[in-house]
Amino acid sequence: MITNMSSIVVVNKAATPVSTTLTPASRVAENTARWQCRTLNGGLPLGFSAYTLNVKEPATAGGVYRVKITYQKPKLNLSVPAAPVLVGTGRFNGEFIFPDSFTDQDRMDFTQEVMTSLAQGSATAVGDNIVVQGLPY
Repeated sequence: MITNMSSIVVVNKAATPVSTTLTPASRVAENTARWQCRTLNGGLPLGFSAYTLNVKEPATAGGVYRVKITYQKPKLNLSVPAAPVLVGTGRFNGEFIFPDSFTDQDRMDFTQEVMTSLAQGSATAVGDNIVVQGLPY
């Protein structure tokens, strides 16, 4: 298990990619780690992006582990700095469910397979379909 909490760096898909650093934030629930970027959207709390990781262990022997990931990124209209307006929030909710019998290698392989399926610019992945909000057929 990873016992330290470091910052997470996410990179956008702009022509000149921009990195965003999410730093460890206060705990919001048991078994949940949280990171935030407090510099987006003028540093206004309404505009903080947030990433959470939640791990639930099996309730019984031979059960499943549930690992949930959420990422949200608000978009604000800052045209009137004294009165920012939330335009909308992009959200990702994902859950990995692993049988207790999976090894670390099994979990690494599965996680990598999911990550590569989300690639953009590939006819064999679904990332571009997510962007255009359309099915590949």
